[in-house]
Amino acid sequence: MMGTFPRWLAWSLCGTLVWPVALAFSPAPAAGQIGREEVTSVDFTGNVAFTDKELEGAILTQATSCPTLLKPTCAIGLDWGRDVYYFSPRAVQVDVLRLTELYRAHGYREVAVDTLISRGDQSVSVSFQIAEGEPLVVGSLGLEGDPVDPALELDRNLPLRTGDPLSFLLMQETLDTLTARLKDSGYGRAEVFKRFRRLAESDSADVFYTIYLGPRTEVGPISVTTTRLRDGQEVPGVLEAEVILGRLPFSQGQVYRERQIREAQRSLYQLDIVTRAQVREDTTGSYPDSIIPIQVEVFEGDRHRVRTGGGLNSADCVNVEGRWASRNFYGGGRTLQVRAGVSNLLASTLQSTPLCDQAGTGEFGRVNWQVGVDFNQPTFFSPNTRLFAGVFGERQSLRNIFVRDAFGLDFGLSRSLGRNAFLNLRLRPQLNRLDAAEVILCATFSACEPEDINVLQRANWLSPVALSFTQDRSDALFSPRSGFRALVDLEAAGGMTGSDYSYFRAVADGSLYQSLDASTVLALRLRAGRIEPGAFEALPLVGGQAVEVVPPQKRFYGGGANSVRGFAQSTLGPRSLSTGVGQLLRRRGAGQPPTCQPTEIRTLTCDGSPIVGREPFQVRPIGGLATLEGSVELRVDFSEGVFGGAAFVDFG
Repeated sequence: MMGTFPRWLAWSLCGTLVWPVALAFSPAPAAGQIGREEVTSVDFTGNVAFTDKELEGAILTQATSCPTLLKPTCAIGLDWGRDVYYFSPRAVQVDVLRLTELYRAHGYREVAVDTLISRGDQSVSVSFQIAEGEPLVVGSLGLEGDPVDPALELDRNLPLRTGDPLSFLLMQETLDTLTARLKDSGYGRAEVFKRFRRLAESDSADVFYTIYLGPRTEVGPISVTTTRLRDGQEVPGVLEAEVILGRLPFSQGQVYRERQIREAQRSLYQLDIVTRAQVREDTTGSYPDSIIPIQVEVFEGDRHRVRTGGGLNSADCVNVEGRWASRNFYGGGRTLQVRAGVSNLLASTLQSTPLCDQAGTGEFGRVNWQVGVDFNQPTFFSPNTRLFAGVFGERQSLRNIFVRDAFGLDFGLSRSLGRNAFLNLRLRPQLNRLDAAEVILCATFSACEPEDINVLQRANWLSPVALSFTQDRSDALFSPRSGFRALVDLEAAGGMTGSDYSYFRAVADGSLYQSLDASTVLALRLRAGRIEPGAFEALPLVGGQAVEVVPPQKRFYGGGANSVRGFAQSTLGPRSLSTGVGQLLRRRGAGQPPTCQPTEIRTLTCDGSPIVGREPFQVRPIGGLATLEGSVELRVDFSEGVFGGAAFVDFG
């Protein structure tokens, strides 16, 4: 997704990948590179235990490469974007030692590594020839020392198993796993030691882990220190000790569990005012081994914060916003935020330019705005639950679809379910008024009579209740290289929620990221949704049936930077054609009658098809009750995050 200052430039490819051809030069080699031999290929032979990619990550010598997206340009001799590597005999010698140590650390004691260097015209091919030999394997794995309660299942799914090559790395990982499990089970002083025994001339070894449980431990006294900067000097913070203690998943006297120390640190970072937090054992006092005192250190940021921002995009034209926040509002780590923003600035002036060509004209080109006051209670009966409340007002417009004014309240609860996983419950009652929506109301709900249109465009209550689940297991907030993101959102409105509108809306959205090489990432995204409309009681029955109405802002629209690129904002999907009454009453030629008579227009029986293609018609998206869209995207980093590109295929 490209914002005001994009991380990469995206070439829009709709249906078929088209390779960019704007690369028209190849840089000449620098003077210091003349005479050096370029590494054109690096390969491995004889390797079975490790893949080529794993071995490539262990050595210094690399072959000159071209990002996946630019391979066609490199093939025709354009060197721009290539990562060039030059041959170093010293690096190859070091690589032989690195590969040897890698194999030996994983149990291949008899490994032998040699190299084959093939030279061409200012080029070198390097081949690492590996004779792995037979590995030393784990004959048995046992636990000794203090007896452990079988209910702890200490030996389940350990990294090192019988029959595996005797890897020193996996031996250490297994030791760390055993230690962590014991400390998470109330043995905070537990220690584990490893050893192995190999019989002469044997190709296997017995591995032993000696366990010293120590006493059963509990959490001791908890000391809290808060600090902040004032005039360049450290002074006591404003957060009360009770607030900090309330965020901890443990208290004095409870069984000590190591994982709760990490959970406590993450919980403290959820306070907006906290910039640094550390939770650890307090080693300054003298306590019995069965008591583990805890020290909590918190460093606070500014109590009040002001943020401003602005941008320019084709859909909202010039937009600016500002936020003021009190990050310890009346204590307790509570947050009060006042926000305001405007968009569509200069839309009427710049609409004819590519800068704001999707901002709209007339009512759709007027300035949009939003204001709000938000309150956040970070601990609501539990450190894992937040309470949110707010009041807001806004004007929103979607080009050629609707203009909306709304004033309302916002209430929500958010429950943390683990690492970056949240369950959210939200109620958002609002008084909602539509404008410039006659076409969509007539085309989608058959509300074409002025009286019906007035009913739908006047102020009506929209009070949806939403339940959503989100999880983010990606490795970075921006430009992730691995992991996934998932969202499931369920929303309902009706008489039970105090809403004039009635509907049920479900949306699922997922993204998957997979690194292909050091500079290329494959990103997949799929989004699906459906709406089940309900009756709008204020409209008269049609054929004995209630009219089903879904608010225009809740319908699905495709197209735009966040949807199917290559289509203008919200223009992919059901649409209608509209034209002015004057065009329908105009005579089609000398002696020809008008397309429609005034009575036909009043009775909604006018047929405007004769002037289609000859008179100006306006395309008006009307949205749909279901959606399915996705994308396949190749992202390429050309210069360590400073400059990159993307090729993508969107569908929907």
